[in-house]
Parts: sequence; C-alpha cells; structure tokens
Amino acid sequence: MMTVKEITELLQENPEVSAYEVREIQNEGKQLFYVMGKLETGRSVEDREVSVTVYHDFEEYRGSSSFRILISDTSETVKSKIAEGVKKAKQVKNPFYPLPKKSINVKKEKELPFSLAEACRNAADEIAQSEAGEAATLNATEIFADRNQVRFVSSEGMDHSYEEVKLFVESIPSFSNSNGDFELYYSDRFGSLTDLHLKETLKEQLENVQYRANAKTLQDIPLRKDIPVVISGDMLNMLMGNFAEELSYGSQYLKMNHYSIGDTISPIPFDLVMHGEYEGALYSSPIDAHGIVLHSTKIVDQGKAVALWGDMKYGYYMKEENITGSYPVLVMENCPSEDELLKGEHIEILNFSAPQLDESSGYFGGEVRLALYKNGDTVIPLSGFSISGNIYEEIRDAAYSSETAFVNDGRFSFFGPKYMILRHMTLH
Repeated sequence: MMTVKEITELLQENPEVSAYEVREIQNEGKQLFYVMGKLETGRSVEDREVSVTVYHDFEEYRGSSSFRILISDTSETVKSKIAEGVKKAKQVKNPFYPLPKKSINVKKEKELPFSLAEACRNAADEIAQSEAGEAATLNATEIFADRNQVRFVSSEGMDHSYEEVKLFVESIPSFSNSNGDFELYYSDRFGSLTDLHLKETLKEQLENVQYRANAKTLQDIPLRKDIPVVISGDMLNMLMGNFAEELSYGSQYLKMNHYSIGDTISPIPFDLVMHGEYEGALYSSPIDAHGIVLHSTKIVDQGKAVALWGDMKYGYYMKEENITGSYPVLVMENCPSEDELLKGEHIEILNFSAPQLDESSGYFGGEVRLALYKNGDTVIPLSGFSISGNIYEEIRDAAYSSETAFVNDGRFSFFGPKYMILRHMTLH
C-alpha cells in the first residue's frame, strides 16, 4: 500500500483538489473464539486502512467526497480514485466552509499494561469464572483486543498521530428448562484493557437468561399505573445523547433543536460535559474528524443549557469564534441520586429488542425482551411488552442512581449514572 506521503503528493498534483484529509489506521489485533467454554480458534491480525476526503471549491460552494485506498492500489488507481472523488464532490453544494488550520500537532503513544494476547487471556479467565456453578452456559464467546496507531494529515498543515486500544466481548448466554431453550445476546466494547468487571457482568447475564426462561407477562401481575421504570445501557445513552445533540451547531443551524443556550432542560440538576479523551471510553480521541484538538466543554450546567459544540462546518455557518470540534465522549455528572427508589416497587428494563427515539417529538420506547419487577426482596421476571414515553417530559423529574457505568455503544461513549428512573412511562 502507498505511504501517506505518496498519497498526499498525488492529491497535491490534482489541480481540482482544493483541500484534502487523510486518515491512516494501522491495526494490531488478537482474537479468541470459544464454543461451550472451549477455545476453538485464536488469531493474530495486522491491517492498515487509509481513508481520504477530497474537497472541491466552485462558485460559493465546497463539495466533498470520501474513499478508501486498498493495499492493492497503485499510484495510477489512486489518481483515478482522486479524480472520481473530485467528480462526486462537484455534485455536492454545501455553502463554503474552511478546514481548521494547524495549531498544534498531537503526537502521543499509549503504554499498555500488558500485551494484547495477555489482555485476551485475562478477559477469557474472567468469563470462565462467571460460569462456575451456574446452570446457564455461554454457548459461544468471542474476544477481540486491538491496538490502533492513528495518523491524520490535512492540506491545512495538520499532522496528528496517536494510539488507541479497544476490547470487544460478545457472548450468547443460554439456558434450557421445561419451558424450552432460551438465549440472550450480550456484547460490550471497552476503551481499556483493564478493570472490565467481566466476571460480574457475565454472571448477571447468566442470571438474566434464566429469568428470561421463567418470565411472566404484564397480565400475570398487578401493576400500579405510575410504577417507576428504570432504564440503563443503550437506552440511557440514546436519551442523554439526544440532549447533547440538541446543543450541537448542526441542530441549531438546521433549527432542529428544542433547546438553546439559556434554556432550562430540567429543574432536577445535572451537568453534561463533552470530552475528547476520556479514560476507558471506547471513542476517546484527542482530535475530531477534521483534526481539531479537543478540549472538554460543559454544555449543560445544573440542568441549564450553557454552551454549544460541534464540527468545523456548522460552527463556521453559525459564525462561532471558538469552534470546539465534534466530541466523541459524553459525561453526565453532579446529578442527585435517589437510590432509595431502587429499593421500592419498580420495573427495571434489562434488554430491549430495539430502543427508538423520535428526536422531533421526544417520544421514545421499544419492545422489552426482559425486565424485572422488583419490590424489596420480591423479583419477578417479565417479557413480551413495550414501554413508551416522552423524554422532554420525563427529564423534568427523572431520578438517578449513585452507581456509575460506561456505555460504549451509540453515537457517544457515555459515562454517568448507571440507572435513570422515569416516573410517567406507559407499559403496554
């Protein structure tokens, strides 16, 4: 595959390329595949991926197009891809916006506590311990550990390089009884190789699949109409991420926002802070997609919108003087905890089929594959129903747990309360 220097030289040779960005990722990975607790396959992988974005300026517009460069590409095929990229960019009529200029180039290396192979074995050991003495089993488990060397170069003088690590675990907890055979799907992504707590997490998943096998329906137990509903994971990430998106330059420019600076989102105080680098976050990065060096920005302070954020394109359209860049990490903090609510009567949603949110109306919900009715020591598994509500109403008196957690699937890596307690949800 061609070097970054050779690629940029070809970009500079084309007079119709007004600007460009090149991102190179060199990957080293280790992979383990288990079936019924037995190691079936282990792999080592090395890969290199290069993506290019070309910009073409015409009239008052700036068009762009992106493509990948393959290991088999020669200088002639890259020239052809550049020409085709320019051709596509000519069809895109975005009002002109500049690319960020070089300020300081990031040069960072990451020291690993141990090798990728050791990280996979450590994860496998934790997972194996979770099965000890359990009736349920893990049918299949896959573990992927990756180290990426990232380089970003642009026509505006950017030349950043940094490293990132990622670990992905996927498993199928299974259980059989007189009611039949049952499975749940579990996956999690980490931006760290340590403190994964996989033993505890997988034990919970093995318990959950047994709950699933014995789940009742809403018709089987009497529920009060205003029973609190506890959500976590992907749904919580999606809902809080929506408030962050509301305050992005793009949402404000396109007038898709419900809130602007100065508006109160919730009388129950909480802070939302956007970060680039954040320890343990899967999407942690010192720069954004255009190479802007990221510094944290608080966008919600005590429930009130206080700042906007976003990428170069919409920041320029909004005439922002200090464009923040587009952040990958959302942190929720300083919200009052109401753990006592988790000891009383409530429903905890453990597994959604497909959580959904309509940003324009605020209505959200989804089909529940597994939930738990809890009231003190009473625990009854439930399945086969849906929940719905409006986040713009729910947020005004929502409650939160003191326990915190990462959620690394979604638009952002989210770190904040593990549980959000909603008081006005509809169950049907």
